[in-house]
Parts: sequence; structure tokens; C-alpha cells
Amino acid sequence: MPRLLAAIALAALIVACGPIAAPATQQPSVPQPAVTVAPPVTIETRGGLCIDGKCHSVASIEGDGRLHQIAPWNAELGRVPQALVAALRAEIDRANWPLLRSRPFRDTCPTAYDGQETIYTFTPTQGTGFERIGSCEVVIDPQHPLFVAVAAALAAAAR
Repeated sequence: MPRLLAAIALAALIVACGPIAAPATQQPSVPQPAVTVAPPVTIETRGGLCIDGKCHSVASIEGDGRLHQIAPWNAELGRVPQALVAALRAEIDRANWPLLRSRPFRDTCPTAYDGQETIYTFTPTQGTGFERIGSCEVVIDPQHPLFVAVAAALAAAAR
């Protein structure tokens, strides 16, 4: 038994740390891009009932204008004109995040009665990190310029 535990610990260490030296027959790796740019916005919906159970979808508006569905399957859904992507980026960068989060959602989340929750994850160009706004966490004003820009981008991609 102690030998088995030692073997498991060694295997875990090797997996966690990777190989100590590359094999001599390994081919040089293909250079990868230095920076991966996060999409300006990812929109997740969850809740409600779908054929296969609870509904869940994730889509993103990419910096190049693609409206890209990530879940439940990978698909390109449309294209957002670059002018609208730029307008969306501008609204993300000028958003007052504490103000957007200042009105807590105090009602029953629609997921409790087969409705959906929408979670927006924004990527500002300044600084690092993400800004997450969930419809069951805060009251979202659909007339706020940020959400107007998201709606305009989604509508343009659907044409």
C-alpha cells in the first residue's frame, strides 16, 4: 500500500510539473500569438426548460466582429460591423461599473419559474480583468448606453 501511494504521488507530481526535459525527437513547436485578446462581451443565458433539460447558452461578440456561440455548441452566428464593435468598446471603456451595480436585484430570479437569467461579462480595454453584470444580481437598465450598444451589435449580427 505505501508503494502504491508513493507511485500515485509521483505520478501527480509528474503530471503537475510536466516533463523535466523534452525528448530528443520532439519537433520545434509552432510559435503561438503572444497575446490572446478577450472578447469585448460574453453573454450567458441560463435557466428555463429546453428539450435536453435546463437551457444554457454562451455567446461572445469578438473583437473582429464575429458573433460566436460557445455553448451549447460552437458556431458562428453572424457578424457585427466594425463601427458597432468600436461603439461597444467605447461604451465598455466609459462604463461606471459601481453605478451599474448600484441597484441590487431584489425580486425572484426568473430561473425560479422557468425563465432565464442573463450574465454579461465585459472586457474593458484599460486595466486587467473582467466586469460581470448578472440580471439576477443587479437591475439592468436596457436603456443604459452600454446595453443599448450590446443590443445594437446583436441586432446587426442577426441580419
